[in-house]
Parts: sequence; structure tokens; C-alpha cells
Amino acid sequence: MNPLQIGAVTGALVAGGVWCVVQSLQRAPRSLAAARHRMQGVGSSVGPGRPAGGAFVAGLAAGAPGRWASARFGGGLAIVGLTAADVVSRVLMAAGVMLFAVLAAVVALVSLGLLTFSPLWPAFAVLCAGLAAFTMVHDVTGKIERRRKQLRQAANDFVQLVAVGLTTDQSVEEAIRFALSVGNSGAFDELRSEIDTAPQRGVPVWEALDEFGRRVEVRELCEFAASIERQGLQGVSISETVSTLAASMRAKALDQLEREADKANANLSGPTIGFVVTTIVFLAYPLAQRINEAFGG
Repeated sequence: MNPLQIGAVTGALVAGGVWCVVQSLQRAPRSLAAARHRMQGVGSSVGPGRPAGGAFVAGLAAGAPGRWASARFGGGLAIVGLTAADVVSRVLMAAGVMLFAVLAAVVALVSLGLLTFSPLWPAFAVLCAGLAAFTMVHDVTGKIERRRKQLRQAANDFVQLVAVGLTTDQSVEEAIRFALSVGNSGAFDELRSEIDTAPQRGVPVWEALDEFGRRVEVRELCEFAASIERQGLQGVSISETVSTLAASMRAKALDQLEREADKANANLSGPTIGFVVTTIVFLAYPLAQRINEAFGG
């Protein structure tokens, strides 16, 4: 490559890197229109100072990439407070920054004469960008799984506490208030907020619990909500039902813990075997060397 071509490629890479940095630091405009768009999904969210890149990302989110993100993660995005546009923008930023970094490094090394130019280098840069995008997708998936696990644990704790409250001759309403007052975790705070705000939203408690159970994919919480509905509408005692449900959830949680423990032990088997073999070799090597010298002498 001649100096003119190197300068052109470097300029294009610097411009792309600056665009990626600007997009990563971009914030939504603080306006009523932006707030209305976030809450209702209508109206114009493009403020007077909004860069054109935001419209580009929004267009991608409304197209095939956004549909893929929605189909890939489903309701999990709402659990971690993300949207399809957020996922698309994060993937694009990760891929763009990695592509810029690799190409800039290759151009610098070629210009210094430390590397020879080859058509394989652009393909390698594209491969690295793809790996960065895959890493970002995997990161979002991990966040959703961890959040769902926390919410399932909060739902399990809530049902256990309600079952304990019912064993002390409390009413269902008193047992629910007892459970909400005792539970203490970030995920439990979300469940508490869902139940506390249900009357203001004109939603019965059992409907709020059923919606929460469907969102976090806890079937037992939906069954618990159905039991509360029967008790509220028909006056049926649900103490035994809730006790049985709590026992089932405890057994399921214990089984999950055992599986995670077995998985952790399986993951440690390889490093443990490697450590033992290395230690044996380290201790046996001097002895083997002395035996070899003795027989050789």
C-alpha cells in the first residue's frame, strides 16, 4: 500500500471510531416527548439535538435486527430493563469498536513494516468484530438468566413466607403483608412493588401475582395467584394448598441447587486432575533423574 492509501484507510478508521464513541456516549433528550415515547410508545422521540445515528439505530431496531432481538430474548428484555433497540445498539457498538481497533492495529503494523499486507487481515478483523458482537449477545443472555433466577428465588421466598404466615392462623391478607414486610432483596423489592401498586392500578392482587409469575416463568406463583382468587371470590380455605405448593417449590429449589453443585464439581474435575498430575510429575522428576544417573553410572 502506498502512503496515500494508508492515509485514506486510517482516516476512514478514525472517522468510524469517532462515530462509535459518539453513539456510545449519546443520551436520550430530556423532554416530555421523549418521556411520553418511553411510557406509551407513541409520539416523536427525536429531539432537536438528536444525532442522525440515533435514527439509524432506531431504523435497524424496527427492522430485521430488532425483530431478531425480540424473538431471541422475548420478555427477558423487559426483566432487565432493555429494549430491542438497546440490544441492537450494543451489538453494533461492540462490533464497530472491535473492527476499528483491529484494522487500526493492522494498518499501523503494516505501515511500520512489521507486517505484510494480505487480504486475510480484513477477514480477520471482520471475524473479531463478529466475536465481539457474539460476546455482547451472550452478555445480555447471561444478564437475563441471572435476573430470572433472582426473581424465581424471590417468588419462592414469598410463597414460603405466606405459608409460614398461614400456619399462625393469619388471614391471607395478613400473611401476604407479613411476607412483604419480611422479604429483603432487590428482586423481592420488585415483587413488593408489583403487589403494593396493584390497588392503585385497579388490579386485584391475584392478577398482579399471576402476571408476575408469567413474566418470570414461575408456574407455582400463577397457581398461588389462582388459589388467592378462589379464596377472595369464594371464601375457600387455601392453607393446605399453599403449604403443599411451598413444599413443592422447596423441593424444586433443592433439586436446582444439587444440579448446580454437580455442574460445579464437573467443571472442577479437569483442573483438579491437571493439578494432581503436575504435582506428581514435579515430585517424581528428581527421583527419576537420580535413578537414571545411578543406573547410567
